Parts: sequence; C-alpha cells; structure tokens
Amino acid sequence: MFGTEMHLPTLVILIFQILALFAQMLFFLSRPNDKSRLRFLILIITYIFYNLFSGIFPDAQYWISLFLQNIIAYLVGIIVAVYFIYYIYKEFDIYPFKHFDVKTLFFVLIAAFVLLFIVPYYFSGDLSLSRRIFISIPLMVSFAFLYQIGNELIKLYKRMSNSTSPKYYKYRIVSGYLGLFTLSLMPVIVAFGDYQSIEQPVVNFGFIIMMAVYIVDFVHQAQQEAGILLEIRNRQNAQTTNGGKSLEISEEVVTGILQKLKKFEENEEYLKHKITTITLAQKFNTNSKYLSKVVNNYKHKSFTQYVNELRIAYIIDRLSYDKCFRNYKLKAMANTVGFQSADAFSKAFYKKERVKFSDYLRKIRKTKLVRAK
Repeated sequence: MFGTEMHLPTLVILIFQILALFAQMLFFLSRPNDKSRLRFLILIITYIFYNLFSGIFPDAQYWISLFLQNIIAYLVGIIVAVYFIYYIYKEFDIYPFKHFDVKTLFFVLIAAFVLLFIVPYYFSGDLSLSRRIFISIPLMVSFAFLYQIGNELIKLYKRMSNSTSPKYYKYRIVSGYLGLFTLSLMPVIVAFGDYQSIEQPVVNFGFIIMMAVYIVDFVHQAQQEAGILLEIRNRQNAQTTNGGKSLEISEEVVTGILQKLKKFEENEEYLKHKITTITLAQKFNTNSKYLSKVVNNYKHKSFTQYVNELRIAYIIDRLSYDKCFRNYKLKAMANTVGFQSADAFSKAFYKKERVKFSDYLRKIRKTKLVRAK
C-alpha cells in the first residue's frame, strides 16, 4: 500500500497500535513507578517496530540494501518474540522452559541468527536458503512451546474444574497461554515463506489478547484499590475512635502493599520456597518493616503465619480434587507447597487446623476411596 510492500491488515494493525501507544504513555506517566505499565508500554513499542519493518521490508526502492533490510526484519521478529515471552513470564508467571531463562533463550536465538542466517545469506545471497537453514532453531523452540503449553493447559483445565481459585485468575492464565500459542506459530508460517497477510494477523492476535487482559487487569486493579482504600479508612476511623496507634505509613504505600499481597495470593506465589519479608519486600519495591506492619495490621497475623496459612489452605483445597496429589509422600507434599521440611509443614498444619496432618490425610484418602466405590 502507498507504494510500499505493506499489506492492508498490517497497516490497520499498525495504526491501532500507534493509538494504543499514546494512550499507554498517558497511563504510564500517571503512575511511572508501575512496572506493569512500563512493560506493556515496551510491548506496544516492540510490536510497532515489528509490524513496521516486517511490513515495509524488503523493498528495492529504499536506499538500504536488501541484505540489511532482511536482517532488520528478521531481527525485529526475534526481539518481539523474546520480549513477548519475557512479558508473559513477568506478568503471568508462566515460562515453559524450566532449564534456561529468557536471557539465555535470547542469546541462543541471536547466535543461531548470526551463524545460520546472516553468514549463509552474506556468502550465498540466497534469502530462501538462509531462511530454511535458520528457521530450524525457531521451529524447535516453537514445537517445544506447543508441547509445554499443551501439557500446562491440560493440567490447568483439571485444576479449573475443581479448584476454588478466582475465575479472574484462571482466565488470565489461559489468556497467557493462548498468547504464547499465537507466538509459537510465527516460525511455522515463516518456514513456508513470506506471507505477510497471514503472519501479521496471527502474531498480532497475541498482542490483542494481552491488551484485552491488560484492560481487564486495569479495571480489576481499580476495583481492588477502591476496596482497599475503603478498608484503610475504616481502620483509621476505628483507630481514632478507640484511641489506637496508627501505622505511620502513608495511605498510598499501604494501598500498594495490600494490592500486591492480593496479587501474591491470586498468583499462588506463596508456594515458592524461601519467602521472607525481605525477599517479598524487594519484589514489592518497599521495605520489610512496612510489609510486616501491613500484614500484622490487615491480615491480623505474623508474616510467617500468613504465608503458612495460605499454603495450608492451598493443600487442603488440592487434596479435595487431586487424586495423584493425595498419593504423594509427606515430604513431597511439603516441598510442593514451599515448606523446607516435612516436620515444618506438619507443625504449621497442626497449629492452623488443630489436627495432625497424617490423621487428616488418612481421613481424606478413606473418604475419597469410599466415594470412588
């Protein structure tokens, strides 16, 4: 269109993303310390560059050589793919590859791009040949994605059918996996040739999913903030009436911590090992003293007790529907929910439920066995 190689769907998507960029810049500037808003702003920018360069390159009318144009177009595709994975990992706590991180994935793809695409393309001048040589690596990554995503979605479906986790959280996770699925199709399409009219809509569908989730998150966050502010003011009024001592922490800081604790609970991050006020405060961009005070005053328990009770509630819920989990050994169960030892888990369970875990598990197994018959 307009004397370029860009197709109409790519142009429409590009215009939409430019408008989204201006809107997101306003959102980000209204709360510049919000890393989630910054990450989404960068995501929009990477997609704009991807659609722009993939749309106009290669084209002989430009002063840049076709060799450099193709390198730029493919390189931008790698960057948007890796950043999308990073975004999903940070925002959804989903990462299909357990044995190497996003940074390693980026360097592997860049090394493959240089050795298997740029070098053959430079010496042979054959774009089709170079693409076929290089695309094998992204295809392997893509198939690994599809395999892992399929397994995780099956597990998630089973948990969704029985778990009492909020529906908002469940649908959010499904959206994250669908986004990764659309991204995994990129190298499959590229392997068959330069089909801009197919590749751009498919890959950008992942962006549309992320944008929809981002808007839902924004509304959800606003509702949470309104509820938290009401709770804070009610507590402040009660403290004033009863002559109680205030937290001496600003309302904005308390709201931020409570909101992050809510997300911490919804994302089941309490299942991770070695969670302390220090490590969680660092993640929340606050200090451990503030975090401890907020937990003490708004959760009415110590930080350790707060985390342990979340883990125990999770394990009680999971035992109610997960037959395989009910057959785990005590040590494996404790490790799954973040406890350092079976003894620490047993003590925490007894403190909360006033019953030995071994007795509770025996009763659950017996009850489920009778129902199965």
